[in-house]
Amino acid sequence: MKRAILLFLFMIFFFIGNSQSKKSDLFDLSSIKISELKVNTIRSDFGPAIIGDSIFFTSFRDELIVKSDKELMEREFYDLYNARINDSGVVVSGRNPLGEFITRYHDGPVSWCPKTNELYVTQSNYVNPSVKYKAFRNEEIKLRIVVAKKNEGKWTLDEENEFRYNNADYSVGHPAINESGDTLFFTSDKPGGFGETDIYMSVRKKGKWNKPVNMGSKINTSGKDEFPFITGDSYSGRFLIFASTGHGSKGGFDLFYIKLSDPDGVVYPFPEPINTEYDDFAMNLPEYVEYGYMTSNRPGGTGNDDIYRLVFSKYLSYVQEILVLDSKSRKPIPGSLVNFCNRKNQKVEADGIASFSFDKNAICDVTASAFGYKDKSKLIKIGSHKQGTVLRDTIFLDMIVNEKIVLKNIYYDFDKWDILLESAKELDKLVALLKENPDMKVELGSHTDERGSVGYNMKLSQLRAQSAVNYIVSKGIDKSQITGKGYGKSQLINKSTAKIKLTPEQQRENRRTEVFIPGFYVGEPVKQVKGDFSDGKPDIKKGYSSIKEQGSILESSVNERAVSNSDNEIKFYVILGSFKENKGAVKLVQQLKTEGYNATIVDETKHFRVVIGYQNLSQAKNVLGDLKGKYKDALIRPKEN
Repeated sequence: MKRAILLFLFMIFFFIGNSQSKKSDLFDLSSIKISELKVNTIRSDFGPAIIGDSIFFTSFRDELIVKSDKELMEREFYDLYNARINDSGVVVSGRNPLGEFITRYHDGPVSWCPKTNELYVTQSNYVNPSVKYKAFRNEEIKLRIVVAKKNEGKWTLDEENEFRYNNADYSVGHPAINESGDTLFFTSDKPGGFGETDIYMSVRKKGKWNKPVNMGSKINTSGKDEFPFITGDSYSGRFLIFASTGHGSKGGFDLFYIKLSDPDGVVYPFPEPINTEYDDFAMNLPEYVEYGYMTSNRPGGTGNDDIYRLVFSKYLSYVQEILVLDSKSRKPIPGSLVNFCNRKNQKVEADGIASFSFDKNAICDVTASAFGYKDKSKLIKIGSHKQGTVLRDTIFLDMIVNEKIVLKNIYYDFDKWDILLESAKELDKLVALLKENPDMKVELGSHTDERGSVGYNMKLSQLRAQSAVNYIVSKGIDKSQITGKGYGKSQLINKSTAKIKLTPEQQRENRRTEVFIPGFYVGEPVKQVKGDFSDGKPDIKKGYSSIKEQGSILESSVNERAVSNSDNEIKFYVILGSFKENKGAVKLVQQLKTEGYNATIVDETKHFRVVIGYQNLSQAKNVLGDLKGKYKDALIRPKEN
């Protein structure tokens, strides 16, 4: 350092930065504001470090600061002080000397590791204060690193517990310990370095510190490189902050930083107002907050060297947890979803919690939803908090009663009643709801497409409804809670006409099972995956079981559509069309046969009529009901003998 009083560097605790940030800067460098601390005296105050709710620093005792420079240098020692700070880093108490460190040594600055309860302290190697206290000058006092621990509220300094690489021939000082306590950075003027003072690193393994390694020419220069500080793991990498008279310094010491976790890392200077043409050094950035400290001898301060408080904007982010609960039972709702700011729905965990990471001051419209419940939204304002803070909020959902609920429909393939994969997933939502509400009664209503007779479709729809019921019961739901009813093709979503033929997709929309709890429900399309899930054990590799095990009901009921083998047994005709030319009649007959109807052409003397014959009037009426929507002119006539 330039000034005779300032011997040593200090290690700093660096705050945990925004782990989500992808930027290389430690914080928003354009947002920095700086102000002097009220603990400064007319002498030198330096080496700030944060321990708990206090700032530790090095200074002369109050009764000594009025003495002359000569008296201080010849007879007195620097001691450690602390002062309490609030949540904004503002000093809220007077300066208090630490009695344990009022010794016949110069003490400080310090570096604290909460994990190991170790306080690394820089001390002078001699007890004679007449030796000028200047750091790393061969003709002056040498430095060493010792370790103190706090027991029963007091610091105990074990002089035997020195850093193993202290040396009486050169200085080893100003430790910077990382948060895990296994990596120590320090400054030394030991022979073999790149400049007057260099920064070194030592790693502790199995309780012993390994041989220090020089940090290399990228960091160390031909001048002085001191005041190391290492950031925590919560940054987007590991940063080393240090002071240097090299690297293009504006004058004296300037502060710099480099991302050590980047092999191509570059040394960057801090901008104004941090760096000036004067000495700027000993930066300390506490964890979790948006303030820090540094030391400078710039004009305008109280004394020779003063401690300053920095305020800045960090790239902070926070985890926001949303707990989704039933408004009456106050229990988590299984399968509920949370939509964060129109982002994809996130399913809650078993404890009913979904979480998302937000930048500070973010505003988000959060929506929670669950099957059988009304959606509810809540505006979340993140604000600014200590980094690492987990924010929590709760959304209570009200169960729907006697209102329509949108449920994805349960579809089937033609002439089959197997539960398909996506349908099984949808039914699982109903299972979860029924388990949470054992008094709830539900009806499953199954529907077919328009192909086939009324009787055939009624039978098929009942099989489908029962298949869904069986699936739900297989999941542990009591039979008394669930019933199934087949509606055949009486409630079609899509209807064909003489001019409009339904697509396969439209036919599938008709083949559905709807859920009533206990009101009326509207379905919406869902893509299906083939497989058999009727027994409650999803297996997309398994083939369709309904036809394999029971046969096709289409084959057993198709005769209902056909004309009797004996014309003598026909009593009624369903007339579908009358044509002047045989060509048109033949085309219609072929079309009807593809739909399963045994149509024929009669009365060929004047017109070519396309008819389907039946033994009794009820059969004819059923078929007419099936075909009337498509063939508007269809009618029934008795057969003429």
